[in-house]
Amino acid sequence: MTKIVCAAFVQNQKVLLVRRAAHRKWYPNHWDLVGGHVDKGEQPDDAVVRESVEEVGLRPTSFKMFKTIYEADDKKEQTPFHVYMVTGWTGKNAQLLGDEHSELGWFSLDKVEEMDIALDGYRSILRHLLL
Repeated sequence: MTKIVCAAFVQNQKVLLVRRAAHRKWYPNHWDLVGGHVDKGEQPDDAVVRESVEEVGLRPTSFKMFKTIYEADDKKEQTPFHVYMVTGWTGKNAQLLGDEHSELGWFSLDKVEEMDIALDGYRSILRHLLL
């Protein structure tokens, strides 16, 4: 079973989002949470730290698994997306590392509501985390 971890970095009622690059197979040009696949034998908590460091240079230090969601067409719930709330981290400023994403930014809930977001399920999670 494929497992995905997603880090919702939250600070000052804003969330860090990254825009998936145009060449990505899934959700190109859509805004997404930081994250990715859990490697074989890896624990989700370790994966969320690794993916955060690899993608934006931030190392979560205070985080917890908030909710698990699935893509709308995943009726058999084969691929869980474990969404973590991250409230503490090391690293000065988020920066794009690698070529998976084309931009990043901190967004308030009203802005998030207007964005092309990768998974619709993120919206209700972010409403809860940012209010």
